[in-house]
Amino acid sequence: MLRFASQNLIRTYSSRIGRYAATASGKLAQSRLSSIPTPKTLKKFLDEYIIGQDIGKKVLSVAVYNHYLRINDKQKKKELQKQRELIEQEKITSDKDEPIFSGNSESKAGWRNLQRQFNSAGREVDEDLELSKSNVLVVGPSGSGKTLLATTLAKILNVPIAITDCTQLTQAGYIGEDVEVCIERLLVNAEFDVARAEKGIIVLDEIDKLAKPAASIGTKDVSGEGVQQSLLKIIEGHKVELTVKRPVKHDIDGQKNQTTTKKDEIFVIDTSNILFMIMGAFVGLDKHIVKRIDDMKKLRKATKCVEPPDSKELEKERVKNFRFSNTLEQVELDNGKKVCALDLTTPTDLVSFGLIPELIGRVPIITALQPLQRDDLFHILKEPKNALLDQYEYIFKQFGVKLCVTQKALKKIAQFALREGTGARGLRGIMERLLLNVNYDCPGSDIAYVLVDETTVDSLQETEHSLASHVDVKYYPADQKDSLIRDVSEEDKKLGTTLSKELGYSARIHTPTIMKRSFIGEIND
Repeated sequence: MLRFASQNLIRTYSSRIGRYAATASGKLAQSRLSSIPTPKTLKKFLDEYIIGQDIGKKVLSVAVYNHYLRINDKQKKKELQKQRELIEQEKITSDKDEPIFSGNSESKAGWRNLQRQFNSAGREVDEDLELSKSNVLVVGPSGSGKTLLATTLAKILNVPIAITDCTQLTQAGYIGEDVEVCIERLLVNAEFDVARAEKGIIVLDEIDKLAKPAASIGTKDVSGEGVQQSLLKIIEGHKVELTVKRPVKHDIDGQKNQTTTKKDEIFVIDTSNILFMIMGAFVGLDKHIVKRIDDMKKLRKATKCVEPPDSKELEKERVKNFRFSNTLEQVELDNGKKVCALDLTTPTDLVSFGLIPELIGRVPIITALQPLQRDDLFHILKEPKNALLDQYEYIFKQFGVKLCVTQKALKKIAQFALREGTGARGLRGIMERLLLNVNYDCPGSDIAYVLVDETTVDSLQETEHSLASHVDVKYYPADQKDSLIRDVSEEDKKLGTTLSKELGYSARIHTPTIMKRSFIGEIND
């Protein structure tokens, strides 16, 4: 009787193992590498949103791919460990006289599939080999696309991302934010899903502002080297305990204002699988690199001389020839090719800039973004998804106005942004100044079309008060489509042809009635 009961217990347990085996084999299949976009796929996606920066996009695509490959590898090893435990349990509970499985065919098939996957995956995976974590440091001037690269990658990977400005971070005990705030923001963006947050991306922007200059040695360092020290364990990968106020109830008070009740909850986040992207403009780093390379060249020349040159004289000569500018320095290589100085950044340069060696050692991948040139800014205006020109055309479309901007005008805007030295971010500021009065005059009027040409941009540059400029923009009523197409075609034939097809008109020659700013008063009257 006792033997019969034990056999029934074994059958019941084996049936449960079989059902779990089917589930486990499915989970293992879901963690295959095919779920990670390849580096080429990642770069292709980045190309749709970001102009230029081919080297930076390749470096980040490979780094992100390898990072999530590492996460999947850890997940696969965990699943193999579970399968091993099941198989070991099967050996313990098996009976010599009774087969372990007397359940349904699904359980038996799941068990056989689990054993087959375990044997196959065990040959592919080296369980003693643990892949190291590779964080990324991105160096580049303001407006070159550092933050946009990170947010775009998070979009294609469908992982949460948190961007933290390092200038807000201080040491514990001082007024400001502790370094753990970046993990808290990631948890909130992951909707308090710990597992999802642990596979997210944290961007530490303006890391160069934490650099401690040599002149500050011996002074109180509230948001410099001390914060860098605090970041070490988080970046390397440790479990961090956070107390976060989590919304638990939404209500409406007596004055019909929405209120949110929050409750303190404790979360433990393992940062070992979080990808850290550290970014900064590192203003002046290019000049430091040029100095380092010049000193090396002079040292090589000095070795051929009988008497080495005086180091103080070399420093005086360098200061004498030193020129400050908004543009990044170029370095001429031995083969005669000129490259941006930031492309030659080494960990030693970053340590000399003021970052501690321990932090640099935890960020093995370093890439530099190029300063944007006029052609880059021109393409940024109209080519990427969510392009700036598309946004303004959509805004004007909302109040029934067709915005037309010629190619020459766009090139002038790009040249204007290049001269101001504000990168891609500066393009929006220029467009706002350019279309300020147009956006003010058009809504509620009879204006149907607006033309921004090269003369319009020139008038913006020549105005005395650029923040509230009165630019020379051409307005057209709805019955002057031919005049619009003709004027556009004189400066941009391609745009003129597109408008002609779109509006269903051909530019017939007649005296145009072009509404300037003076026409606005007549409309409003």
